[in-house]
Amino acid sequence: MTWGEPCPDNSRKTRHHSTETLSECLYLVLLGWSLDDRTEFFSQQEMMQCFSLERVNKAPASFDPQKLFAFQERYMHLEPLERKVELTLPYLQQAGLLPPVPTAVQRRTVCQIVQAAGERLKVSGDILEYSNFFVTNEHVLYDEVAFEQRLRTPPEAAGILRQAQVGLQTVEPFDAATLEQWLQDFIQAQSIRYGQIIHALRVAVTGKTIGFGLCDSLAILGKPQCLARIERALARL
Repeated sequence: MTWGEPCPDNSRKTRHHSTETLSECLYLVLLGWSLDDRTEFFSQQEMMQCFSLERVNKAPASFDPQKLFAFQERYMHLEPLERKVELTLPYLQQAGLLPPVPTAVQRRTVCQIVQAAGERLKVSGDILEYSNFFVTNEHVLYDEVAFEQRLRTPPEAAGILRQAQVGLQTVEPFDAATLEQWLQDFIQAQSIRYGQIIHALRVAVTGKTIGFGLCDSLAILGKPQCLARIERALARL
């Protein structure tokens, strides 16, 4: 395996060890060299210009995984959107969530997820936290604890979710801004609290209680998938 390649087991730990080459290279350089006592982050060009053997430290280096992760996170955040998309694609392909040559629609979905996730993507492999956006509706994996807590236990959850399913059918266009307005109107019309719908709806469509904005999630999935996933969740109650 070379630097920058996905690791075979796709584990979160190994994914953190196989992200952007620049951050890894810089961290390795700084294990035994420093420009001064305060500068840690360089561009590749700056690193090449500043490096000199005279400032190599003779003392043994101490490897700090958390510091390496911090370097990876910083450089990931500096990457432009299109570059982030390119960095995440190999992880999705190796996990079997995308074909070797993604379609334009699939690439657009990845772009939307990367953009919506923002700084939640600390390294490229973190895209796998959103695997349920790439599977068919019948293969959505639920966090069973969350499903029990947000959908089975509250006596009103099934009724609210069914009403939401009916209401979502009328939303046009099915984009984040329109969905946000619909959600506010729905909460007011049903005389419910925000938490009574947002958690149940999120678990129904993504399988989890955490993630980026609910309305972004709904918009990325699209109306047919959202309605089908809600129906599947209701059938499990």
